Amino acid sequence: MEQLNDEYSEYGQQRAPPAHYQQARPMVDPEAEGEVDPNLYPQAKESTHKIRGRYDIIEMFCGSVDQELLFVKTFYFFFYSAFGSLFPLMGVYFKQMGMNPGQCGLLIGIRPFVEFLSAPFWGSYADRCKKGKTLLLASLSCWILFTLPLGFIQPPATSCLERRNATDYELKVPQAPRILKRSISDTNWALDMSSEHLSEGVEQYERAKRAVRPLSEAGVSPLDVRYATNYNAKLHGSWVSPLFSSIVYRTEDIQKAFFLLILLVIIGEFFAAPAITLADSAVITILGDDADRYGHQRMFGSLGWGLAMFFVGIALDHSTAFPDHPCGPEKEEKNYTICFATFSVLMGAALLTATQINFKYDYEEPTATEEAPGEVKPSYEDEMQNQLAAQLQLPLLAAPTKPAGSFINV
Repeated sequence: MEQLNDEYSEYGQQRAPPAHYQQARPMVDPEAEGEVDPNLYPQAKESTHKIRGRYDIIEMFCGSVDQELLFVKTFYFFFYSAFGSLFPLMGVYFKQMGMNPGQCGLLIGIRPFVEFLSAPFWGSYADRCKKGKTLLLASLSCWILFTLPLGFIQPPATSCLERRNATDYELKVPQAPRILKRSISDTNWALDMSSEHLSEGVEQYERAKRAVRPLSEAGVSPLDVRYATNYNAKLHGSWVSPLFSSIVYRTEDIQKAFFLLILLVIIGEFFAAPAITLADSAVITILGDDADRYGHQRMFGSLGWGLAMFFVGIALDHSTAFPDHPCGPEKEEKNYTICFATFSVLMGAALLTATQINFKYDYEEPTATEEAPGEVKPSYEDEMQNQLAAQLQLPLLAAPTKPAGSFINV
């Protein structure tokens, strides 16, 4: 106790520890007063004094770079580039398909909710089964398999809006149906009759008054076709046309496409959600004590997102060619096939890069050693006797080894 009391002064201030304790962190007396002596604590690690952003860039371009972290940076770049090339534009793509604002919002907003439910499940499963890399590659594959079909699911074109002059629009049968070949129906027959202005002798069909196409307003999409010269409320009441498009869809067909799309989004997001969570977990494990460098790995994802949005946006502005457009494209219509193709290529590159990311787990090594086939485990008394013989350096005092199956006659 006297030695412990000598380590503190009479005023409660802590003295310097002995020389052989300099490497250990000293104990701090919570009741001590006065200023803390910085000489009692070890120096901060070297990474604390570095300007991390400048050091990381200089090391990347001028010095040696950790190859493992180079794959991490490349993965983030391709993964977020794939996102930036498609998903910010999905809302406009769904509106061009004839979806209303509620349907567009649900198709986009359901993804974070599904990810919130599925990511913890897959994360715990990966930690429990030690299959993080396998799940990462599988989830990246699901991003491609469940996102690419979104570009092929579209409602069939029911009619086309043909502009005759500044105020005259007429409904016409599309020349090249997109999805399926349909047999002639009463609706199409009535449309042909009205397009040829054969209203005489057909009392149930009445021509609507000529009207100018309504101006586009925020939140109003799609538009009804009542401004067409041959519009009939009984036949064309459920027909709508997206903004800046000449295609006319039936509301029932749009709803069918919507339910198919949302089903595909939910299933795909459930299996693809853990991708970025597993990648972040692997990166933090790789960094170890340098976890503060995570931001410098992740910033390459932001760089990829910005570059992809910039170049894909320029390409989308010039993608006005539609090889299978049933009505002829308008000037404002865009072909989003280039976005889906770019997403698939960039996500495929992220998948290839993810094969080089290693997942590290703390496996518990078995402590119990296998017993020799001809020996049995010594008892507690024999172990104590062996320890005493080792301390006294008297091998003859050690307990004899008993062969397996032996017994003592009493």
